[in-house]
Amino acid sequence: MKSKWRLPLIIVLVAVGLGGTLVYFRSPPPVNLLLITLDTTRADRLGCYGYTQALTPELDALAKNGVLFERAYAPAPMTSPSHTSIMTGLWPPEHGVNTNALTVLDPSIPTIAELLQARGYATAAFPAASMLAARFGLNRGFQTYFDDLSDPKTGADRMQRSRDGRYIADLSIQWLKEQQQADDAPFFCWLHFYDPHDPYNFHPQEFDAKFRERPYDAELAYVDRQIGRIMDELEQLGELKNTVIVIAGDHGESLGEHGEDMHGYLLHESTLRVPLIIANHAQAKAGHRVATPVSLIDLFPTLLEIGGVEPPGDSKLRRLQPALQGNPLAPRFCYSQTVEPYLQAFWSPLQSLTNERWRYVRTTQPELYDLTADPQELVNLASTEPDLVSELDGELTAYEEKFQIRTGTQVKLSTQEQRVLESLGYAGGSSAKEDPRDASDRPDAKDMIGYLNQFNRAVHLIDDRNFDEAAILLEPLARDVPNFHRARLNLAQCRIYQKKYADAILWCKAALEIDPDSARGYEMMGYSQLKLRELEPAEKNFLRLIELQPDSENGHLYLAEVYQRQEKFPLAMQHYENVLRINPRNAAASGVLDALRAALGSP
Repeated sequence: MKSKWRLPLIIVLVAVGLGGTLVYFRSPPPVNLLLITLDTTRADRLGCYGYTQALTPELDALAKNGVLFERAYAPAPMTSPSHTSIMTGLWPPEHGVNTNALTVLDPSIPTIAELLQARGYATAAFPAASMLAARFGLNRGFQTYFDDLSDPKTGADRMQRSRDGRYIADLSIQWLKEQQQADDAPFFCWLHFYDPHDPYNFHPQEFDAKFRERPYDAELAYVDRQIGRIMDELEQLGELKNTVIVIAGDHGESLGEHGEDMHGYLLHESTLRVPLIIANHAQAKAGHRVATPVSLIDLFPTLLEIGGVEPPGDSKLRRLQPALQGNPLAPRFCYSQTVEPYLQAFWSPLQSLTNERWRYVRTTQPELYDLTADPQELVNLASTEPDLVSELDGELTAYEEKFQIRTGTQVKLSTQEQRVLESLGYAGGSSAKEDPRDASDRPDAKDMIGYLNQFNRAVHLIDDRNFDEAAILLEPLARDVPNFHRARLNLAQCRIYQKKYADAILWCKAALEIDPDSARGYEMMGYSQLKLRELEPAEKNFLRLIELQPDSENGHLYLAEVYQRQEKFPLAMQHYENVLRINPRNAAASGVLDALRAALGSP
């Protein structure tokens, strides 16, 4: 009996094997994926979106040869939440990264890079800003993740906040060359250009005085040139035809519209509508423009499918492939949120839904805009359309009830890292503990935005070490605006530089009344007390600082000085040793520790 079935079975197995081989060879070869994210980039400031004063020929050419999405929306007007949504296909409440540099992405959530690497892709990322550092979790799946901002040779600024786009292009070009020489595998490469973020540079070395009065446009033109260099390199390497290129803004910029100088606090077209272009896709209809609203989270299943990976099963994931081929997309709401007003001073957070006609914003004073008749959102119709507001609020509530809410693991930032974020206008590192979605009894961000703009101007003055003028702007904010703890902390910082230590202590105490877990508040208060030789209260504040941040270099350094002044030399030595454990290059701690050891005869 066995021999009777053996030959037919062999024939079947051979046929199946040949069939599988034929299917394999008929399948299209894997393509390279190049994702380029443009920080703080409004769609309406690029030539391909109709802005006649733009100088963006490279992006315009990609749009002409690819598919342009006219109404792509960010899930948050912030860098970290928006990029995390791109990489995971989840809304911010679902992935838990609701603001910049506050939480680490949950390791159980798969990312594009992880899934593509498992498929055999070589992966690399070149983020240009500190809030996208590896420690926040987006490095997972990337074999190369170049986030070091400490080396000025890589274009890092003096505060190690970001890296110049020229160096992002340099690093990526070098990697592309090495990748082609080392491996035949397809690649997934993510490049992040931060240049359009405030503060803007009009790049006179590139454009002379052409953009002196339009520095934001200059930044976009500068990034466009760097993208052109990368396209040229792909062409020279023979990889351009086999590389799908995705251009996406992470969020926009208000540029003074609706009273907001920058972004992060209001939800409007200026900060939510971003460029989205997909070029070089084999099935893409060149020059096609898609009018249906889409969200950046739609990139997750789209990129995975292009890379030959089936996205994790979830009915809410919408792939953009039909639109690439010129077919219609099913309409749906685009969700967006910001918790930054809450983190800033416990003001009302905002959530919104956008469809083909309407934008509804839930906040203390609801907003409703007819985007068809009023694309600049100048007329809030909430008071005249109460039934529609109620209907859309119900839709928003139902939408949020489907979320699997995650909070993420909170990251403890050093004082320097907090200062970096504040210099960019963000409140990362806040220890606010209440549910930020509850907006019912909080000041509305629209009413508070002028205070925020004034605060940000003061922060820029502090960066320029103009503490006297900064203090003039900050004092009324710290005194008169309820719960504005960051204004109080920054005024305390100014008072320290003005050597008005008693006043600094008062403002630190006022800030700690609002946020009793502010490590920065304890550090500055302890430092001021140390300067006034109030050693016992200084000791208590530095101990509290170290409790909040065990690896606070300044906390251990200042506490060591307190103990040294109190002649508690063994304790002083212990904390100087902790400083050197945290930072072996701290010359001050090393010198004092050597002197104490010599004086006490310690090894």
